Amino acid sequence: MAFAYKKLEELKDTNKIVIVSGSNGAFSINSKIISETMSMPVINTSTHAGIGVRMQFEIYKDLLKKGDIIVFCPEYYSSQSRLYGEGALFRILSTYIPKAYLKMSAKQWRHTFKYIAPHFTESLKAINCKPFEGPYSARSINKFGDISYKRGPQEFKTTYNFKGNMDKETLSYYQYLHDYSKDHGLYLVYLPPCLNESNFFHQKNQIDSLTFFMEQNEIPFQADPYRYVFPDSLFFDTPYHMTTKGAELRTLVLIDDLKQLIDTNHF
Repeated sequence: MAFAYKKLEELKDTNKIVIVSGSNGAFSINSKIISETMSMPVINTSTHAGIGVRMQFEIYKDLLKKGDIIVFCPEYYSSQSRLYGEGALFRILSTYIPKAYLKMSAKQWRHTFKYIAPHFTESLKAINCKPFEGPYSARSINKFGDISYKRGPQEFKTTYNFKGNMDKETLSYYQYLHDYSKDHGLYLVYLPPCLNESNFFHQKNQIDSLTFFMEQNEIPFQADPYRYVFPDSLFFDTPYHMTTKGAELRTLVLIDDLKQLIDTNHF
């Protein structure tokens, strides 16, 4: 996060593509390919979904310039915990960008208050932790903000359960994102996250219902969610984290959708 913030400060007066997402964006997008194909700087701000959708945008919004393209592809979770954040919110803000606490709303503090004590308990345990290598190390983040650690497929049995709608506060924030972007001359591109086949088809009815719900509320996905479903063999350690090869394939789909949207909407 500190890297993305610094990079956005450097490019505050330059038009760019900014990726806003949970870890599906960090693990499953190759920003270098996007930058080379679109001939624009790309900054991937994606981080742990546990910081909440609200902070994924609020931290950086003052550094965005009229004409910037915001690729928004959060995970399918749609509860208040995914709007306001969980324990990871305090761990990440305290470690990388403490001044972002000033961006938290009163409602967000009320919702996340229960995570404060566990956060400090875990922080005390981690005081003597040594630097480590691997996909979850800060050292694995490249100059675009992607996880660059080389990763192949792993067997995992994670199964997610999604809701087929969105609570009122989360929906309200998504609508705010849409309105804020329009008012500030930002091009908000709302795309589905990637997901492995077994989880997608396990939750197909819920995802179809959520897609319909978003359309009814005039904030639809701007691409078919089925385009972002990939074989389990292209995933690393969760249903959202793709292998290095998988990230490249998902990126090509994203670029194709982005080009069509740019041509259609005259970005």
